[in-house]
Amino acid sequence: MQKYDYQKKRRTALPEYISVISANKCAKIRIDDIEVIEQEGRKVHVITAAKDYSFYGGLNTIANSLAERAFYRPIKRLIINLDHISDISNYSVNFTSGQSVALGKNALLSTKRAYKRYLLRYPPYTIWEPMELSGGSVSEPYTSEEKLFRDSDPDKKGQEKLPN
Repeated sequence: MQKYDYQKKRRTALPEYISVISANKCAKIRIDDIEVIEQEGRKVHVITAAKDYSFYGGLNTIANSLAERAFYRPIKRLIINLDHISDISNYSVNFTSGQSVALGKNALLSTKRAYKRYLLRYPPYTIWEPMELSGGSVSEPYTSEEKLFRDSDPDKKGQEKLPN
């Protein structure tokens, strides 16, 4: 029977908590509960759905603890948790708790790309397809099936593109 090495597991396991120590508060915050970590000058704000924590320190010290998790750093002073995003729209990232973070155009575009890559890691994907409902019509964004098949026929496309 092989002996299990508990010390090895402890060294390789990801940390579950980060500690926050300030002048009047000490706390242990679960990493999965963090929505946003923001640096404002020398002060770091750790924002969860339940509470906000502030302390003096550097963002890079916390970023090391967040490696190999669903965190993304769109700009130098901000880290967001992709697990807690509800949607991205109108230059802001909205979280499931109702909080939002405003971003510039370039940071928003890179965050959207990172969020799309994050979503593609978790199948099944749902793609909206039109449904026919009995008793009424629904306007559909797609063309009819006949037109789709007619447009995708390679023989007809080739004939249309030939010069006279």
